[in-house]
Amino acid sequence: MNYLAHLALNPSAQIGRIDALRIGNLLGDFVKGTETSLRLQLPADIVDGIILHRAIDKFTDKHPAFLASKELLAPERKRYAGIVVDIIYDHFLSIHWNQYHDEPLDIFITHIYSVLETNKEWQLGTLKKAFPQMKLQNWLACYATKEGIYQTFTRVANRGKFTAPIAKTHLDFDKHYSTFETHFHTIYKDLIEFKNQFRFQ
Repeated sequence: MNYLAHLALNPSAQIGRIDALRIGNLLGDFVKGTETSLRLQLPADIVDGIILHRAIDKFTDKHPAFLASKELLAPERKRYAGIVVDIIYDHFLSIHWNQYHDEPLDIFITHIYSVLETNKEWQLGTLKKAFPQMKLQNWLACYATKEGIYQTFTRVANRGKFTAPIAKTHLDFDKHYSTFETHFHTIYKDLIEFKNQFRFQ
């Protein structure tokens, strides 16, 4: 799952705790360290979110729908299949948001940006550098259109000299659009059940 899904997939929590869990769940892509080392440095709710992120990734990586989606990519993109499919799934989460979540997507996204602006101490790891561009280019909202997804593929492709093949992922995305969509619904329903049953240590 990519950024939007991780922010959305959180167990029910008390007001005041949910924002920290959400941002922690996002931070799983931006910080490293063992649970023990993280708990020595960060607030408990943030670390709980990071641990949930890792659990979601582990669940996703083994899911049949996710594995099937990875097989739809051209050989030159198989090396980055996990990253690419995560981005694709955020597109389908965006366009089917109201099917799974009560809060309107635009309000949800605005709230996330506001939380990160208000709690700058939560802009940890590489998120501190990425957040200004995330907000300026509105990464969380751009997944909703094909054009936004194409831009995301290009942005990710420019991260390094070996990631260039990602730029043409739109070819796989367009070719197998409906199949990716079916896979998304299958795995997201299972992820909702997973996060509802998840228990923090």
